[in-house]
Amino acid sequence: MDEIQAVFNKKEQGWQAVMTNSLECKNSLEPIKSGLLFFVDHPPQLKHILLSALGLTLLFVISTAHSMTRLCDNILLSGHPNLPPIIWGDYQKTLGAAPELVSNILSKEGISVNSDYQGGINRVLRKLQTGEIDLNPAMVRTPELEKTVQFIEPPIYTQKYAVLVKKGKHKNLDSWDDLKKLLGVTPKGLSLGAEFDEFARKNLRLIRTFHARQGLLMLNVGRVDYAIYPDIQGDLFMSLLDFEGRFEKASVDIASFKLYVGVSRKLDCKLPLESLSKQLSYMLNSGQADHTVNDNLYKWMDFSLSKRPR
Repeated sequence: MDEIQAVFNKKEQGWQAVMTNSLECKNSLEPIKSGLLFFVDHPPQLKHILLSALGLTLLFVISTAHSMTRLCDNILLSGHPNLPPIIWGDYQKTLGAAPELVSNILSKEGISVNSDYQGGINRVLRKLQTGEIDLNPAMVRTPELEKTVQFIEPPIYTQKYAVLVKKGKHKNLDSWDDLKKLLGVTPKGLSLGAEFDEFARKNLRLIRTFHARQGLLMLNVGRVDYAIYPDIQGDLFMSLLDFEGRFEKASVDIASFKLYVGVSRKLDCKLPLESLSKQLSYMLNSGQADHTVNDNLYKWMDFSLSKRPR
């Protein structure tokens, strides 16, 4: 009995040295110790099994504590494929102002950011929730998503929407109800806010297009009466398609909501979230973020022009 106690005391000193920074692990030693002493009088074969189980348990606890305190070396980033210039995809990577801002901050912390293109937003969200993606740099915050995603303050961008109509037509669109008798279009996979999405589902004829610019082409030839786009995206498409001066924005207010950096709660290493928040605030307040958005506006236009059919 004394020999076993002496062996255990020696082991306990080693365990405590390894787990100095893990209070939870240290507290778990007492019940393990009591359990070992309880089975001292049992047959040697049973004691061998118990000691093996104890070793595996401690190894799991130590490795788990280590992974949760280990600073990330690299992370995988992906996001919405079609919200330029904030975030978009080129079928290989996720690009835009938000990925660029986040990557710059994390690179200063010694963390490498790998950008990937995952396709539609539903797939991106699903993989973020399961931990297949580590970070989404610009996403909508909801109570449901907060269960699996940690959101970073402040919001990286405020998304607003515009209702575009042909110039001189449908001037008196002031409310959602005014849209009921008309045919509209908006990009597929674009959330217009839970309240408006529900209203549209019940009351509106709203076509969803796979290619974002297709809605403006339909509006231009009169196939639809109005088109709903993120405010800055609509301006981009009108410039890109040489449609400036053909459309105007109706006064009806669809929605506006904030986009946040979202980190998967399945991430098995630690990110410097406090530093990320502080540096993001500085970039937003100093105008650096606006400059990055403007730069990415031209990057996206160059990309779109290179993909335009000849």
